[in-house]
Formats: sequence, C-alpha cells, structure tokens
Amino acid sequence: MKHILLAAALAATTALTAPAMAADVTVKIATVVSGDHPENVGAQEIKRLVEERSNGEIEVRVFTDGQLGNQRELVEQLRNGSLEMTWVTTGFFGSWEPVMNTLEIGYLFDDREHAFRAFDGELGKEVAALIEKHDVKHLGFYEAGMRHVTNSVRPINSPDDLEGMKLRTPNAKYHLTSVEMMGASPTPMAFGELYAAMEQKVVDGQENPLSNIHAAAFYEVNDHLALTGHLHLTHMVMYSEDQWTKLSKEHQDIIEQAVIDSQQVQRDKVAADDASLLAVLEEKGMQVTRPDRAALAEKVAPLREQAVEEFGDQANRWIELIDQTR
Repeated sequence: MKHILLAAALAATTALTAPAMAADVTVKIATVVSGDHPENVGAQEIKRLVEERSNGEIEVRVFTDGQLGNQRELVEQLRNGSLEMTWVTTGFFGSWEPVMNTLEIGYLFDDREHAFRAFDGELGKEVAALIEKHDVKHLGFYEAGMRHVTNSVRPINSPDDLEGMKLRTPNAKYHLTSVEMMGASPTPMAFGELYAAMEQKVVDGQENPLSNIHAAAFYEVNDHLALTGHLHLTHMVMYSEDQWTKLSKEHQDIIEQAVIDSQQVQRDKVAADDASLLAVLEEKGMQVTRPDRAALAEKVAPLREQAVEEFGDQANRWIELIDQTR
C-alpha cells in the first residue's frame, strides 16, 4: 500500500512540475509605444483571443516600447519574415508605396467616425490590396488618433503662432508637408528619440494624439497644448506574408478574426483616453488652447491638388471616397 501511495504522490508531483506543452506557433507583435497605450491594449486583446481560440496552439508575445526596433525596422522585419505582426500609419507606409501619403493630408477627415466610415468601406479594401504588394498581409485597421500640437515656446491660437516653430513629425511626406503648410518647421525624427530632443531643445515641440502625449510624459518638457486636430491617423495591422503562408488555414482564420474583433476594443480605448486625458494633462500643468481649425485647414487645402498632380487618379479617387463618407 505504501508503494502505491508513494507512486501516486510522485505522479501528482510530476504532473504539477512538468513544463507546459510548447505552443505549435509563436506570434510576435511589436510596437514602439508603452505597454498601457491603446495600441498595446489592442495587442493584448489579440493575444487573449488568439490563445483562447487556438486552445494554446498559438502563443502570442507582445513586445512594447520599441524593444524590437523603430517603426521602419519593424516593417522591414515583417517583409523579411523575422517578425509576425506590427502596424504603422498609412502615410508612414508611403516610403514603400508613395500614394499612401495622400491619406495623411491635413484636415482630410472631420473626426474619428468619419475616418472609420472611410477605412471600414471601399477605401480600406483598396489600401489593403495596395500594401499587400509589399510582402505583408493586411488584417485590419487600428485608430492612431487625432493629433494635436505641444510645444515649450508659446501658446498657439492661430496659424501665426506656429511660424518658425520647430516641430518633430514622423518621416511621412504629406504628414510633414501638412505641418509645414500650417506654418511650422517640421523635423522628422523617430518617436523614441523625441522626449530627449525636446528636453535638449533640439526641437520646440511635436504633434501626437493625447494618449501618446500622456504616455510619453511630454508634459514634463512641453508647457503648451494646442487642440489643432490637424490629422486623424489610421494604423494598418499587418502580418508578415512569409510567416502567414506557413500558418494552417485554421490558424490564419483565428488570427485574422482576432484582429477584427480587437478593433473595437482598441478604438474604444482611444476614445476613452481622449475623453479623460485632457483634464489630466491640464492637471500636469499644460496650458490648453483651441486654435481656429478652419484657418489652419485653409492653409493645408492646396495639398489635395498637389496629391492629385503627384499621384494621379488613385489619389483623386481616394480623396473622393473620403469626401463621400462625410
């Protein structure tokens, strides 16, 4: 009897201490923002859904804060198959497909709902088809958010207040040009370098959604926040085409549906941040102004014609599709 009890105890101990079975597939998701940022709320929702629905066959690992590289490096990792999933804004992808710059013309979208209507419709289908020529699989759209200007020089109430102000922008052509046409002096720079650049007065300020401004503690180096709302940006959730083709159809379906189902969670987090963070940033000492958006939009308006001249029918069609969804 003793031997039986001992054997049973050993078996139970072995079951408790034995390592869990390794997942059949590992998916790495990489971002450049902090863990509590809306992007990573989306990433964690993808992780939860994929691991649950695959019964542990797929393990999802989320890498935040630029651990695996900056945005350009992450896209290249997708394209060469060394990373499974990331996202960048439509205009950022203009380095690989120039017409994508059209989607980051200032004041192209009225608000977040307008952008959702456009990207969840025909525009989104055409964007997906275009980027998939570049070794990536498109899975969905996340909200990057409405961008506003912060700086350490002066309050911004009109376009004149932006004159000569050195603002960091992403390295996206029409995004940069929009900020320039508003009156500022744009300086492209990686997001991870921005806080130090503002602290050292290399640039006067920057433009980002409230969630980025708060998460990166830009209130520590910038006193002024202007609610310019000049750009509403959209992230394209992408998977490495090389890695996608190695997945079973069942696993592809699980991952794709998880991204689609996570979109509302991610967008809701952006909306919640926009509703609450303005008061938080004011409490942190930021002086908030509300410039005349119509005056700023008028300065940027000629960029629409410039896009059509540069990119032709595709740019014109996209602008028309966006206008039709107002």
